[in-house]
This record gives sequence, C-alpha cells and structure tokens, in this order.
Amino acid sequence: MNPLQKIKQYFTKPSVTILIPTFQAESFICETLDSLKKQDFRNFQILISIDKSEDETKSVIKRWCQKNKKIPTQIFCQTDYLGWVKNINFLLKKCQTKYFMVLPHDDLLDKTYILKMIQCLEMNQHACTAFSDIQGFGTKKPIITQNSIKGKRLERTLEFLIYHESAVAFRGLVNRDVISDFILLPENNCSNFAIDTVWNLQMTLKGELIRIPEVLYHKRYHDDSVNDSWQKFGKEKKIHVWLEHCRDCLKIIFRAGFEVEELYRLIEASKSRLVQEVYPLWAYKELSSLDERDRASLTENLEKTIIALGETKNYSRSQLLHRKYI
Repeated sequence: MNPLQKIKQYFTKPSVTILIPTFQAESFICETLDSLKKQDFRNFQILISIDKSEDETKSVIKRWCQKNKKIPTQIFCQTDYLGWVKNINFLLKKCQTKYFMVLPHDDLLDKTYILKMIQCLEMNQHACTAFSDIQGFGTKKPIITQNSIKGKRLERTLEFLIYHESAVAFRGLVNRDVISDFILLPENNCSNFAIDTVWNLQMTLKGELIRIPEVLYHKRYHDDSVNDSWQKFGKEKKIHVWLEHCRDCLKIIFRAGFEVEELYRLIEASKSRLVQEVYPLWAYKELSSLDERDRASLTENLEKTIIALGETKNYSRSQLLHRKYI
C-alpha cells in the first residue's frame, strides 16, 4: 500500500469492524490488539465487549487505547455475565459497516489478513465470507483448514453437512451486502457446543465461503478455552452433544425454505453427519465404537426431530423419511 493510500484511509469512514468479545483477558488481549495495529489495511474500527471480568481486562484495554488513539475503538463493559455467545451477539448488533469479523480475545492476525480477505471478497461477488488457514499455538499447535464452500444453495448446504465440522470460517471476514441481514449465534443447552459451526451453516445458506490457502490466522490454545472444555467431555456427553448439534443444523435447514425434494436430500445428509457414514468429523472416534443397535438408536432419535419439524411445515412422515429419489 503506497503512502497516499495510507493517508486516504485515515480520513475515510471505517469499512471494516473487528468485533472482540473479551473475558478474563488481561494476560493476552494486548497481543491481539497489537496484531490489529500492524495490519496493512488501516480502514477499520474495533468494538470490544468486556464480559463481566474479575481481572484487569478493562484497565489493560484502556491503557492500550490511550497509546493507540489513531485506531477508532469503542469499549462496552457488561455489568452482568453474558457468556461467549451472548457477548458476541451483543457486538454483532452494534456493527454497521459493510465488512466485519469476530476476533476472539486471544487470537492473532497476520499483518496482511484484513487486506487479503477484502480482496478475496471483492473478487467473489457470491461470497459472504473469506477465511484463511489457521495455525494453532500455545498448548496445541495444529494447522486447521477447511475447504471453500461454493455453488448453489443446495450444493453448498450438502457440502457443509457431509464434510465440514471445523469452525474455521467463523473466524473469517464477512460481507454484509451478501448476507443481507444480521445472523446472530443461536444458543443450545449443551454448553453451546459447536455454535460457531452452526453459525457457519447459517452463512452457507446465504453465500459462498472462500478459503485463502495460507496461514494468516493464529489461534491460541490454552486450558481455559471453550474449545478445550468441549474436548474434555466424557464419551456419553460427546455423543449427546453431537446429536444435539445435528438437531441444531436441522432446525436451521427447516427454516430455510427448501423444496421438499431438496429437504429430503438434506435430511439424508444430516443423518449421515450424525453417524459419520461418509466422512469422519469431530465425533467420529466416539461414534466408531458404537454397535449397530446404538447407531440405529441415534438415527431414530434424530428422526423424531425430523418428524416434529416436518409437522410445522405440514410435511408427512412419508415425505421426509425412508424414500428413494433419483
């Protein structure tokens, strides 16, 4: 970016909003904010929601803002504890720019991240989200990838259900012009397991999700992370939350207005997702040890949800289950 472009950005209304939900983040929030300060693309603003914390998160953030006054930053302090889902939704409701992204309080961006995501979205008019590969650091150091999701709405949704579990795209940059309205994170009664992935499904219904095959995002792993708490579930709970996750996906699909033949194909894909018949997803190592009776019981439980959802759309059991299609 040349000097003239940099000067122009300082006098232009921000086109990108970075949403940072924080909680007990005093030890790492400055690293996250510094990774934004180093961005090649400068035309952004930061919205921070500090969930009710007992540490010095608020003081640390305010000191950082005093040192970096050129970066437009708003701080919201919650008086009641919201939890990570409600905290993110609070920020989503505050966002007004064309582009936005959710940046967890402990993650880091490569200096080219925002610029490359915007360039990707501008080159792909049907894309609602652009995202990169992720490098883990801290207690774990995996490289996490997720393929692009392209095509028409039915094709995208089938691709998601059969092949996608990782919430890589949840950390991408979103184009509001494509999604047309705000998409809040839904909650569930299972420790909000995989709600970020369910949000990806909602995005998939709106447009394409485009992968930039470079490591431009760095995810911190530590013992207090939400994801780590999910990994510590026992076998029975893992199976239970995976069933609830598949139910969460079905609820969104039934609200999306698919034709009955399309819906049937999506139901079959959801059942395949549940028992990992096609592609091994997160719960595969737990489900692989189940016998056929247990797998049939899981499918039967999901079918009860399918029938209940179908009744709200006046679909009969025969329209949704045990059919053959060409």
